Amino acid sequence: MGTPEQSSGKVIGLCVRPGKRVEPEERPSITATGSDGVVDDHGHGPKRQITILSREAWDAATAVVDQADLNWTTRRANVLVEGLDLESLLLGGTLTLGEVTVEVLGETFPCDQMDDACAGLKSALLPETRGGVYGKIVQDGTIAVGAAATITAAGKKKNLP
Repeated sequence: MGTPEQSSGKVIGLCVRPGKRVEPEERPSITATGSDGVVDDHGHGPKRQITILSREAWDAATAVVDQADLNWTTRRANVLVEGLDLESLLLGGTLTLGEVTVEVLGETFPCDQMDDACAGLKSALLPETRGGVYGKIVQDGTIAVGAAATITAAGKKKNLP
């Protein structure tokens, strides 16, 4: 795929969770700001303003649990991209999604709700950053389905315990 600085793909899905334990809503576009994170999304803090999942990682996880038709919104991420290796973004990498720039702060670890949705999904999401990444918004703007998704700087891999 080339060096991380050259990696590009596209946004193929967007969603928000309007409330706690509320089903995610897919949208054709979302707005993200450094002050509010993803507008209309519930449950993100100042460092975890947006979550990003790759289609390739989701497909790998759903193959493990033999549930290829499981909708990506089950993961409760805000953005679904294809063509990017999100694992290379960990700890300080940056990603541009349409008009928005995100500083990636870490890996999004799956919670027990993943197993509530599908037995074994939590474990299937653990390897190779399959659960996605999270970060903070450093450039406000709009992200639309079909927008370019580009890794603009690679991060440093964290040391696992």
